[in-house]
Amino acid sequence: MLVPLRSTRMRIVLKINGKGSFLKLTKNKMTLANQIENQTEKRNRKPRGFYKNRQGKGRFIKDYEQAALAFLGLHRPIDLCSYLKVDFYALQDLIAKPSYRHYFIPKKSGGNRQIDAPNQLLKRIQKKMNRSLQGIYLGIQPTCAHGFVIHPRDQIKAANIVENALPHIGKKQVLNLDLENFFSSIKAKRIRDLFKSDIFQFTENMANAITLLTTINGHLPQGAPTSPVLSNLVCLSLDKQLMAWCEERKINYTRYADDLSFSCDEPFTLEVISGIRLIISQHDFRVNEKKLRKRANNKKQTVTGLVVNEKVNVDRKLIKKVRAMLFDLRLNGIKAAAQKHYDSIECVSDKKCDAFLFKLKGYINFIGQVRGKEDAIYIKFNQQIVPTHQNGNNAK
Repeated sequence: MLVPLRSTRMRIVLKINGKGSFLKLTKNKMTLANQIENQTEKRNRKPRGFYKNRQGKGRFIKDYEQAALAFLGLHRPIDLCSYLKVDFYALQDLIAKPSYRHYFIPKKSGGNRQIDAPNQLLKRIQKKMNRSLQGIYLGIQPTCAHGFVIHPRDQIKAANIVENALPHIGKKQVLNLDLENFFSSIKAKRIRDLFKSDIFQFTENMANAITLLTTINGHLPQGAPTSPVLSNLVCLSLDKQLMAWCEERKINYTRYADDLSFSCDEPFTLEVISGIRLIISQHDFRVNEKKLRKRANNKKQTVTGLVVNEKVNVDRKLIKKVRAMLFDLRLNGIKAAAQKHYDSIECVSDKKCDAFLFKLKGYINFIGQVRGKEDAIYIKFNQQIVPTHQNGNNAK
């Protein structure tokens, strides 16, 4: 439980393991703490004051705020052990030899993507740190960033691909860029420098320890709970520079993870694109040339997979696909529909049938998220999936 946080006092009182501990913050850290508090108050629309163990609206955000302030108050390795609730020697072993499981998943564009999944203990530690880091990022998050951010239950606008696409509706030109090898291009040195920066102001030893707990082979691992929020924190300077540069030229800019989208009512000249490239390269990222797309409004314009020509909408191909899946399911039963969907010669297992239904429901929910729960197509699909599911169970 967090008890009182006041800007006039350069300390935060936290209750850790039932004992009150004073965690002194530097001036810059206190400024960040106030930013986090201000952001919380802005979202909750409640008066400033003491943080008590309240239930109801706003508690979700305050939990993240408390986690953020606890992380900012770490000074020594023993503090890190207490925060993570891990034995000192166990933590030392994890820092020296972090354990990951490596495997590959296919990319939509072809080829394979390597996933580095941490073991159970390391994953628990990274999840704990992720909660704190998300709370910190919440207080300083730029308006252009929409990927890998928390979804407060009491926020009116959820940070998702829909919000990322909204600024680009009805523009004459849309430009999409992709950052190449996003996670692996963020080196451990940048993470260490981040933890030593004005945001955290950790000592060399603390910065090194946390960096080694969140990186592998000298870069961010794709598959670690902390990698997404750390990538957002690393991209803060990139986002701020691109936002300022674009604002001067009346260009809209948003970023969803490694997908950068720009839109305006003037053509994207080579000079403009070169200016964007230059800023990206200054921040040690590279543009994936294969995924650079420029679209005028006489063609289908998409941002993070959503159509933005007139309104934010799903692609027609998805609606046709769901309609066909529902028709096949209703006509032939779940076994035949799943077999056709997975293009399988042999009869599919019950597990595959469940996966087919799960995917179909996911598509329908996604349509509702984008088009709205009052949308006629979403309502129709949602009504069809229930009786169809029951018939499918009977057909097993």
